[in-house]
Amino acid sequence: MKSSKEVAELIKKYIEGNISSEESIQLNNWIKEKPEHAEFFKSVLSEDEVFEDAFLWIDLKQKNENQWLDDLKKDTLDKIHYKNHSDEKPKSFKWIYYAAAAMLLFGLFLGIKRFQQTNVEEIDIELSDINPGTNKAELILSNGKKLTLRSDKDGIVIDNNLEYSDGTHVLSLENEDLTNMTATIQVPKGGKYQVTLPDGSRVWLNSLSKLEYPLAFKKEGRKVKLEGEGYFQVSKISMDNKRIPFEVESTMQTIEVTGTQFNLSAYPDDAHEVSTLVEGSINVHGGSSKISLKPNQQSINNAGKLVKKDVDVSSYIAWKENKFLFYETELRDVMKGLSRWYDIEVSYQGHIEPTYFYGEIGREKNLSEVLRMIEKSGVKFKLIKSGKTYKLIVIQ
Repeated sequence: MKSSKEVAELIKKYIEGNISSEESIQLNNWIKEKPEHAEFFKSVLSEDEVFEDAFLWIDLKQKNENQWLDDLKKDTLDKIHYKNHSDEKPKSFKWIYYAAAAMLLFGLFLGIKRFQQTNVEEIDIELSDINPGTNKAELILSNGKKLTLRSDKDGIVIDNNLEYSDGTHVLSLENEDLTNMTATIQVPKGGKYQVTLPDGSRVWLNSLSKLEYPLAFKKEGRKVKLEGEGYFQVSKISMDNKRIPFEVESTMQTIEVTGTQFNLSAYPDDAHEVSTLVEGSINVHGGSSKISLKPNQQSINNAGKLVKKDVDVSSYIAWKENKFLFYETELRDVMKGLSRWYDIEVSYQGHIEPTYFYGEIGREKNLSEVLRMIEKSGVKFKLIKSGKTYKLIVIQ
């Protein structure tokens, strides 16, 4: 176990953005040692604690195992309840945002740096105005008709006709069409959308996702297909005192549902598919394997091999609430999410050590604000633009 002084110094470096890759791994290992370590670190980020400067940190002494955590909190996490500080007082550091304004002004002063390559320019990240994703999707019917769905609406409903979730008309269909046709909702990079299915079930679709479903479900069962990521809120439907099953098919597996809420991440460029249960129950079928999940459990399907584990579901469904929630999230997983949401390409320069992130920020923020938070772990970025394409290069 590291001394309180060593841990304090690691946390201080993390907050200030001066932590190295090796130190980031050390901090992550310490966090995983005990549940109370994780809780303590999580409270530092979520409660906006204020750290006093180096003089206080240097004075930290080794504490015995039973009391060191309380003493660490007492000695290093005293909140400052006043705004004015005398010249003799050391500076204070606050998690995530207080330096943002000064950094932005500094970026404005420096201006945009450019370098000459064929239509390629390097963009100052502080000045980059890469907006977050929006409501954006395309509806494709099996009769070949395509509709670009409105971005000022957040969802579409199947109920005799096609309507937006606020009742605005989309398209009239004959009953015969409803019986025989299927629909596909495609959400591109930088998009999200909601779908209310014929049975009243709701699906939230994340960026770069596709949902295929019938315009009218059959009596014997309800089946949909998902590629990408979706959060499902499934309605319980019964006939003759028997529940009508609901199934979600993806490339590697089928999820059997009776009435529940769960998240499925099944992107083609991910090595595995992840099913996370929020409430109710589901059975996950992958290859010749089958496992049942209870709330706060997760199934990981790697090439047909299913593994079950207990999880805190909040970080896996935060996107539905329009948030990024990083909790022991590895750098490459973070960047995949950013790539899909901000419609950018991501590449890596040199050898990138495993780096883990903790923190929360709204997905309505511009890319530069999110990157500022990530840079506190010592990761650096370079942004270039070629034509209309933005490419973010990760440097460590």
